[in-house]
Amino acid sequence: MYLVVVNLENPLEKAVIKAVEGRPVRIGRKPESLPEEVIDLIRVTWSDRLVSRNHCEAVSSGNKLELNRLPALTGRSTPNALYTLAPPRERELIVEPAVIEPGTGLVIGAKGQSAIFWLEDVLDLDAAIIAYHDQLSQERDGYEDNPLLNQNYDEVEQLDEYALRLQLKLLQKDLPEQVLANWTDSRDLFTRASVFLGNALPGQKGVSSVFLSLEKDKNNEVNYELLNPDPLARADFRPSRTLLRHIDLEVLDYSKAYVWSLKEHQRVFRAESLGGQVDWVIIIPVARLDESAEIHKDAVGRPIFLYLETRQASEAAAASFVPFLRLITSLVASLLSARAEQKLQDQMATYFSPGLRKLMQRQDQSVLEPAMVDCTVMFADRRGHSRMLEVAKSDDEILDRLEENQKVVGLITDSVFKSNGVITDFAGDGALGLWGWPNLGDQATNHALEAVEAAESIINQLADRVVYEEEHDRHMAAVRIGISTGRIAVGKTGPAQQWHISVFGSVANLGARLERIAKEFRIPVLISDDTYHRIKDLGNRRFRRLCLIRPAGFEESYSIHELVLPPSVGGSGISDKDIKIYEEALELFVSRKWSATLELLDTLPGGDPPTAWLREKTLKFKAKPPQPEWRGEIQSLSK
Repeated sequence: MYLVVVNLENPLEKAVIKAVEGRPVRIGRKPESLPEEVIDLIRVTWSDRLVSRNHCEAVSSGNKLELNRLPALTGRSTPNALYTLAPPRERELIVEPAVIEPGTGLVIGAKGQSAIFWLEDVLDLDAAIIAYHDQLSQERDGYEDNPLLNQNYDEVEQLDEYALRLQLKLLQKDLPEQVLANWTDSRDLFTRASVFLGNALPGQKGVSSVFLSLEKDKNNEVNYELLNPDPLARADFRPSRTLLRHIDLEVLDYSKAYVWSLKEHQRVFRAESLGGQVDWVIIIPVARLDESAEIHKDAVGRPIFLYLETRQASEAAAASFVPFLRLITSLVASLLSARAEQKLQDQMATYFSPGLRKLMQRQDQSVLEPAMVDCTVMFADRRGHSRMLEVAKSDDEILDRLEENQKVVGLITDSVFKSNGVITDFAGDGALGLWGWPNLGDQATNHALEAVEAAESIINQLADRVVYEEEHDRHMAAVRIGISTGRIAVGKTGPAQQWHISVFGSVANLGARLERIAKEFRIPVLISDDTYHRIKDLGNRRFRRLCLIRPAGFEESYSIHELVLPPSVGGSGISDKDIKIYEEALELFVSRKWSATLELLDTLPGGDPPTAWLREKTLKFKAKPPQPEWRGEIQSLSK
């Protein structure tokens, strides 16, 4: 026969000894024996303060086991009595000597977790533990059938005078000092509020409170995450899953608190992890008091609740505490919402103009979620900035050029904002502008036109930074810009704490490539064919179709167009007559008429960069003609 002592809450923690008939076995946290004694010892190594150092002694006789508590040492209380192995509320005191039959057991203390089993085989322990937990489940089913109270805050009992005075004092003095002042993040705020609540209920013997975020798993079970440690609770504190199971996460109602109380249910709710009885438990949503308020959610969108349980609190005190709790959770929700709103505004200030932010404040934030949208993107890059940093000869020169670049990027941002655009990203020497998103309903604008207007504004404002380059014998603009239009994926990406706006898709990639291809043509602004067709008849702008090009990394080819700007700002300044000649030469080029193309290009001004570019490609194809399936496209290697 085997004597087994096991932790019912964690059966992996156990002590086993093969009993010798007639030889006593002493059980305790630190059992002792005298040198002359013939005795075996079983030590309880897990944490259970209901077990004394030398708690009881067992002696086997035949197939039975007899147990007796040991006498108390001087100055010590008598060891806890032995009880039947049953759920805590159903345990019965065993009159000593306690005699147990094979396959059965008993437990130390009415609320204890350490059980003693008398088994024919150690393998029988698993079945005994399962049988015990089956009894626990039946007990839980019994009080699950007893419905929870969905408390209406406005119907709680009138506050007693003492509780009211205490709560006013807490709100006036302790709350500002202990909770509101200098909290750093949500975890810190939750911890402060939990400690504050631990001292706020009059007449209680113990309060444990934590903030939880809740969600259902694939098995429809409610799972929770502790959002803060309660320094006043036991390390193994955990909320009751039985109570959590009653919260309807599909239909959240900020006005409901879920309460289990001794008064309502005529029984004591047992929270086993506390090792004691709880007579009042509440789960209350963290939400502001206004009628339109929603339950506050954590970073991944799970609703947050305050879980609080008390021991030996009066029913009057408990009732008076409900509106007080609602006030505190509302305050916590307001603080979190205010900080989240401020953080959102700080983040939005990076991407949106002040006017657009005002419009968005009246919108549901879902307008920022990723979507497929018809948009125009603009990639603007500071020309030659990286090279200027590479050739800088001192630290001061590097810092001066970085400061100058910040001014340029700031000017680009300002121009995008003034034209109703959005900044979605910054590179070290440029920015990415976006028009047509977010869709705010009443903003039916031509986003392609707004993007081109922003590009013109940027080029004109940077006219004082145009540089004459002897290598090309012409003035070069301070920035290069690529613009494309079409459907792209755009929206908020990244974690809630640090999201940013991202764009995805071939249209966005084409805009980026056009900015780089502009370097090949040595012109300030290139636009896609889609952008061109949307704005060609709007205003007095002039455009030139440059070629059919296949950008690096693309399978398709695209027609691209130059926004013709004057030489004073770095543009080609080509005349309408010469634009027509260039485009006629381009048609000859596509038709493989190399000599005719060159003859026509020779009539154009020698300082025109796109003319020189097309001449180079024509000479190359004349020397080595393309494949028969060629349709006029030119491969670009610029990325």
